[in-house]
Order: sequence, then structure tokens, then C-alpha cells
Amino acid sequence: MMAALRRIALGFAVLWGALTLVFLLFSLVPDPARQLAGQNERQEVVDAFRQRHGLDQPLGVRYARFWMGLSPVGPDEEGERWTWRTPSLGRSFIGDRPVLDAILDALPATLFLAVLAMALAATVGIALGMYLSTVPDSRMDRALLGLAAMGMSAPSFVVAIGLSWLLGSVAHAYTGLPMTGGMWEVDPFVGPRLAWQNAILPALTLGIRPLSVITQLTRNAAIEVQEQAYIRTARSKGLSARRILLRHVLRNALNPVVTAISGWFATLLAGAVFVEFVFGWQGMGLLMFRSLEQGDLPMVMGCVGVVATIFVLVNLFVDAIHSWLDPRIEG
Repeated sequence: MMAALRRIALGFAVLWGALTLVFLLFSLVPDPARQLAGQNERQEVVDAFRQRHGLDQPLGVRYARFWMGLSPVGPDEEGERWTWRTPSLGRSFIGDRPVLDAILDALPATLFLAVLAMALAATVGIALGMYLSTVPDSRMDRALLGLAAMGMSAPSFVVAIGLSWLLGSVAHAYTGLPMTGGMWEVDPFVGPRLAWQNAILPALTLGIRPLSVITQLTRNAAIEVQEQAYIRTARSKGLSARRILLRHVLRNALNPVVTAISGWFATLLAGAVFVEFVFGWQGMGLLMFRSLEQGDLPMVMGCVGVVATIFVLVNLFVDAIHSWLDPRIEG
């Protein structure tokens, strides 16, 4: 119990540090009000913009207001009493929309894409890794490890452009996959529906690098486990190779794989920026890209903060998975 509480406290400390660093980095941007308004805009308009978004306040006051906005407890609209409220990430410089509303609209599409890519990478990667552990140093082993090394080194935006052109354009008659498209399509008869075909190419693009990593990690971990004494004992008892592989080797080889999956999941959320831009996927990555392009600092800060929060929560969940996979790990 104490170990779990300690991990939770450490997770909140990491989250506090990440959000503080993001806040300080964006506070270094020189006069965003003037940059957005343009050099020829009247000073009265620029001053009104600064006042509207709190940019005329000292850094310490802005930092305190930033954390007060994230707090679920605060003063009501009249400022007369404290009450429960929805946390706020501020308002967008462009359109004056609440940042949290925009992120909540875009986040489901990015989560859907990341989960689909991670499920593909984990399923295929673990299966390939377990197979390669049974044929180490064979021709098939060397060939697939070479492809995995290429997949690890390929930048996502290059793979995105290549797959979009090859499978979405050149081979479209055979694949039926579109080059671009969002999570939802509006059917004139049934209304909005989930567009699975639009998610295949971006999910495949995002999943290539974690697939390569998971394949190698699973292979190496499984080979190491198969050299342990208890595996030799299981073989001497006459257990089938399949049973040993699935019941003994797989579970004990999954610890480093689960760690990699957790890290890559958060990476996929952050790395979806260029992939969503190439495929026109209306998610948080595309929102972050357009916000950076327009200089919408509150929106970028909100996106980064949400990714950091998800990263911390995923790691806490993975700690619990580790304890289940290996009871020797303190819960």
C-alpha cells in the first residue's frame, strides 16, 4: 500500500514538473499579443488582448492563476464562495474558445488512433518476437530483425507520406484505402458513422516503430527466459513446447515489453502531430500543429499538459501490471 501511494505521489510530482516546465518555456515567448495582432495594429487593441488573457500580469501571478485554473475547487463566477468546478486550461488566443473544450473534442480521435496503432504493434510484435525466439540466428530471424531495425529508424512523417502515396493512391484500386480522412464520416441516410478505413493507414504508420521495438524486446526477453533453470525443469517433465512457451516463457518475458508499450503509447500521442497532418486526421495532433502554426500558446500548453497527464496515468497503470506479472515486485 505504501509503495502504491509513493508511486502516485511521484507521478503527481512528475506531472507538476512537466506542467511547470511547459508554463515557463511558453512564458519566454516575447510579447505574443503583438505577434498575433501584427506590427501595425493599434496599441489599444494589443493592450486589451493582454488584459483579456492575463499577459499583463507578473509571471508569478500568471503561474498561480494557471494552477488555480487546473484546480477542481475554486471561487464561483461571482467570486463570493468556493465551490466545485470544471478545471480550466485557459482560453485560446484564436477564437477565444476554452482550451479544454477544444482538446476534449479532438482527443478521442487521437486516442482511438493511438490505441489502434498500439494494439496492432503489441499483437503482431509479441507474436513475431515469440516466434523468433524459437528460431534464433536463423535466416528468418536475421531477415525480420533487419526489417525491424529499418522500422525503428524510419521517421513517422516519411513513412506517412510513403504509405499515403503507395497504398492510398498507387494501389488504391486494390486496397480501397483513402489518402486522407477523419474519424467520422457523415452518411446522408444514417448520419455520422465511424470511418475505420480512414484509420488504417495512419494507425499503420504510427505502429511501425513500436512494432519493431516490441518484436526485438520480446525476442530477446523470451530467449533469456528459455535459458532459465525452471524452463529446463518444465521440459524434463515432458510439457509440450507450446505450453512452455505460452504459460511460462511469455508471461515472464512480458515485463520489459509492457514497459516499452507504456512509453510508446504516450509517445504516439505526442508523435501523432505530423501523421495526423499528412492524413488529415482531425485529432489532437493536428490541433497542436495548427496551434503552433498560429502561435496559439494556451492551446499548445493544454495539449502538452494533457499528454503529460496521460503519460503519468499510463505509467501508474503499468506499475500495477508489473506487480501482477511478477509478484516479486512490491505492489
